Amino acid sequence: MISIVEAISDLLFVRDTVVVPGLGAFVKHPLSAKVNPVANHFSMPHCDIIFDANLREDNDLIVSYISDKDGVSINEAKTQLVLFVSDCFNKLKQGKKLTFDRIGTLRFDYDNNLVFEQDKSVNYNADAFGLCDFYPKPVVCPKSKEEIKAEIEQQQKEKNTLVTVDEKAVHEEEEKPHRNGWLWALVGLLIAAGVLYGLHEFGTIRFPWETDQRGPMSKPGTYTLPFYEKKWEWKAPVKEANIRIVAGCFGHEEDAARLTNSLRKKGYSAAFRELRGDMWYVSFGRYVTDEEATAALREIRANTNYKAWILKP
Repeated sequence: MISIVEAISDLLFVRDTVVVPGLGAFVKHPLSAKVNPVANHFSMPHCDIIFDANLREDNDLIVSYISDKDGVSINEAKTQLVLFVSDCFNKLKQGKKLTFDRIGTLRFDYDNNLVFEQDKSVNYNADAFGLCDFYPKPVVCPKSKEEIKAEIEQQQKEKNTLVTVDEKAVHEEEEKPHRNGWLWALVGLLIAAGVLYGLHEFGTIRFPWETDQRGPMSKPGTYTLPFYEKKWEWKAPVKEANIRIVAGCFGHEEDAARLTNSLRKKGYSAAFRELRGDMWYVSFGRYVTDEEATAALREIRANTNYKAWILKP
């Protein structure tokens, strides 16, 4: 069975004014999103709830809602509402503070005026569904301006330093090839002798004094090179699908799981949730290109009521 407080809370999501006959009215004032550059804080769109004790006329809003939810008659719902208002005034006259769950508190001040304090933990702005306040982390430079400036000046000094040449060392390097020329000639002769000996051993050539002993030179052997078979081919790297279409973000995983299951039941089988920082993000799916994500976003907004948006890596 739904309570009066629960009925007020439910109606505040869809109505700008909810009148409690005999007690007063809860009125919503929508506020746009704000950015505080000093505090580095982004606040989502929300609503301020105020209490107007002068609006007490019965418009049967709460009575009809309770009657439909609980399946009771209008008279029974009115009786329940009258008892609730009577109990509220009895507690207020005793100096007690009334606490309406998910709405706020109500009390009398020193001048016997009703004072309402809103519960800021609940956002009654339906356009802000899935959004939350956040503090972007600033980019901190590991070095100060003075340190960076000193490094740049040091690099400029190193670039502009004159390079001195030791002429004596240059002349010594030029003379080294002349001093070691006989050694390089000897190495060349040894290499040539080795090549000739190898050709002689394989029967490719023969020396003049071996004409009678070895007979005519044999023909050089022929070899067939192995056929090279191509084993691989270059393939362009496959782009990863890192673009997401976000349906909402939450501070608790249970809320994110509930929305993910709801999307999958509606046909979005690729829906998933992931933890990014301190928030759980629920996405319709992953996409490779901006064009693909934009086309999917148009289709989602055309067929659903979700305020979806694109998140790029």
